[in-house]
Amino acid sequence: MVAALAAAFSAQAQTVMTINGLETSTSCTAPLVFISDVGKEGLFYPVASSSTDQANGGTTLFCNKSNSGARKMYKRMFDGAVNAKWFGLSESSLDNAPAVQAAITALRNGQELLIPEGYYKFQDTITLPSNKYVRFTARGDLDFGARDGIVVQGRYGHVLELSKLHGITWQNTPTYGYVGSAITLMNAQYAKVNVNSIDGFHNAIKVVGKDQNGSQYNKIDFELLTHNDVGVLLTTEIDGWANENTFTGGKMNGVTGLAAVPGSAQVGQFNGNKFYNFGFENVTNGVDVDKFSNNIFIAPRLMGGEGVVNGFNFGPHSWSNVIISTGLYEEAFVSQGVVGNAGIGNLLLGNVMTKSGSTSGVVSISDGHGRFLSLIRDPSYTVSQETKSRILPLSSLPAVSP
Repeated sequence: MVAALAAAFSAQAQTVMTINGLETSTSCTAPLVFISDVGKEGLFYPVASSSTDQANGGTTLFCNKSNSGARKMYKRMFDGAVNAKWFGLSESSLDNAPAVQAAITALRNGQELLIPEGYYKFQDTITLPSNKYVRFTARGDLDFGARDGIVVQGRYGHVLELSKLHGITWQNTPTYGYVGSAITLMNAQYAKVNVNSIDGFHNAIKVVGKDQNGSQYNKIDFELLTHNDVGVLLTTEIDGWANENTFTGGKMNGVTGLAAVPGSAQVGQFNGNKFYNFGFENVTNGVDVDKFSNNIFIAPRLMGGEGVVNGFNFGPHSWSNVIISTGLYEEAFVSQGVVGNAGIGNLLLGNVMTKSGSTSGVVSISDGHGRFLSLIRDPSYTVSQETKSRILPLSSLPAVSP
C-alpha cells in the first residue's frame, strides 16, 4: 500500500510543513505533505474522516484543526512499526510516559511500537491494555526511577522485546529497599517477554493475579537481574493465581532470587510453573516460597561460594516440587529455618552432596519432615557420617549383580 501511494504521488509536488503549520493552515488541498519536525518527519496524505474522528498526533494529523467543519485529516504513510518518536518520545524529555502511552493507544491489534536506541526517562508507568494485543519493542534504555515500569495485562498475548530497564541507580543508593516492579504481568495470559537486563527495582519481574483472576501460560526470558530486592515474584492481591508460567533465566543477584508470596485470601497453590537456568549468584536467598507446589526447576545454579546464604526455603504449605540439577549441597535446603531441610515431598534428580562435596544421593525425595531419602550406587561410611539424609545404596540390595 505504501509503495503504491508513493508511486501515485511521485509526480506531484510535496508541501513541506511543520505539524503546527499543518494544524493552523486554512488551505487543506495539498495531496502530499512532508512533516519536517525533528523526530516526527514523514509523508502524510489526506483521508476521509467524520466529525467524531480524532487525530492522534503521531500517525494522523488535522489540517485546519480548530475548524471542526472544515478540517481535513492527514494520515502518515508508513509500513511496519510505529515509532514512539512520532508521538513525542525524546531523550531530552524528563517524562516520556505520555508519548509512549499515546502511541500504544493508537496501535491496532498486532501492530508494533518501537522505542529506538537511546536513553529515555519516565515519570509514570507504561501500561499495555487488556483489550488488544501489541508488540512492544524497546531497543533503548528505559529509566523509570522509583516506580513501576511496564504493566502487561489481558488475555490477548502481548509480545515484548526489551533491552534494559532501570530503577534506582545502585551506584547512587547502594542499599536495598527499593520500590516498584520493572515488569508486572497482571492477570496476563499468553504473553511473551524477552528482556536483557533489569536493575534497581524492588521486583524485577512480578507475576500477579487478582479479583479471582490470574496470570498463566506466559513465557518470560531474561539474561541479567541485578541489584533488585527480588528477581522474580509470584503473588496474588488477596485472591487469584499465578500458574503455568515458563521462565528462562540467566544471572540473578540481589536479596532474593525467586519469591512466592500468597495473598491473604488465596485458596490454591502456585503450581505448574517452570524455572530454567536460574543462576542464583550473590543473592542472600535463592528461593523463598510458600503455597508453592508441583513446580519444576531445571539446572539452577546455586553455590554457597557465590554468596548465596539461604538456598531453597520451601514454606510449610509447599510440597511436591521437582528440581533437576547436576549438583546441589544438602546445606542449600533451609526450609523451616533448618539447614538440610528440603521441604515436604520434593524430588531432586541429580547429585546431592554433603558439606565436604561427597555425593549422598543421585535421586532424592524428601519426607513429611523435610529429610531426604536418597538413592546412591555404593555404600560409603564417610558419607553416612556426614549426610543429613537417609541413604539407600543400590549395590547392597538383594539380586543386584556386582
